[in-house]
Amino acid sequence: MQLEILSWIFGVGAMLSLALAYQQQKRKKMIFFKLCADVFWVVHYVCLGAFSGAVPNFIGIFRELVFIRRGHKKWADSPAWLILFIVLNFVLGFFALQSPVGLLPVCASVFVTVSLWLKNPAYTKLILVPVSAAFLIYDIFVGSWLGVCNESASIASVFFYFLKNYIMKRKAGKNEKVII
Repeated sequence: MQLEILSWIFGVGAMLSLALAYQQQKRKKMIFFKLCADVFWVVHYVCLGAFSGAVPNFIGIFRELVFIRRGHKKWADSPAWLILFIVLNFVLGFFALQSPVGLLPVCASVFVTVSLWLKNPAYTKLILVPVSAAFLIYDIFVGSWLGVCNESASIASVFFYFLKNYIMKRKAGKNEKVII
């Protein structure tokens, strides 16, 4: 019972962090809030015994610690980091695999890695929609109801971010093609 309560507390923390991440205009702030969310998700999934969901988030903590320094530290700009985190996701994800549905968070984490590597926050957010869909399915299977709510809210949050930017650009009189 205590683990269940703890999973709910950390799940709420993760949801709030991600909601803040999706509303950020600057890449560095977005990655910071994603880092916070990954810390919370690791504890949430471990409390549920859903290790296939915990592992990609655990790797994500280190991924964000590197990616947040891109553009500021030369070592962090190496594409070797992108490859390393993708390989780590598959290798460690394979060892944590509890069922075929456990492949969903592993594959989703690969897309998150690519999306966070990109320097355009709008593209990052766009790629996160199918990622959220994959985690949504996984969360249903492992009984992470906060995860289900989070992924649904994440998809809605990204949608509203794009809608807000589209409306703001239209009001400003910019008729150029609005990409996200």
